[in-house]
Amino acid sequence: MWAQLFLCDADSTLIWDVLTSKCSIKRKVLVPKMHLTIYHARRPMLSLQPCAEATNVVIPTAETRFMVLAPGGENPRPELEPRKKKVGIRVQRKNDGRPEILKFRERLLAHETPEVLGSRRPSTHVSNAFGARNFQPHMALLRPGNGVDRDLTKLGSIFRQEIKSLTFDRFCIEIVLWDANANRTPL
Repeated sequence: MWAQLFLCDADSTLIWDVLTSKCSIKRKVLVPKMHLTIYHARRPMLSLQPCAEATNVVIPTAETRFMVLAPGGENPRPELEPRKKKVGIRVQRKNDGRPEILKFRERLLAHETPEVLGSRRPSTHVSNAFGARNFQPHMALLRPGNGVDRDLTKLGSIFRQEIKSLTFDRFCIEIVLWDANANRTPL
């Protein structure tokens, strides 16, 4: 299951315009349907239902940072080549929009029953029971093959200078079942 906050269409268009015109990034590597990942689990959570609801969450970009979307991608590392991986932004802990993000996350944490968790520790505001150990709200912007420079601070500076905030207007929970043939079936 995935829980996501989807970026409004106007801000998606703005990001595409800034990245193509100011940063010389090709449109074909831009991620469609930009969203913040709030929660992800590969276990059935029977008490959870799919949903799609309108919302209005505003994230100031001043407290976001570009990163390679790979384990440890918050910091530059020689083995992580941004042009070969997805690149996106993460919402820092001191971001004014983070408490609103955590309200959505809390709704999901309530469904982490002992049956779902097994021997795992429950998720918190900073840790995940499933997937990556640490929780960081993040949004992919660029696909692999993006051609960006290894130093993502330049790209981040332009992004934050041109875009002051991001508005997320839809919260969705998607539950996907996998059958024995590894076919994905959304509920």
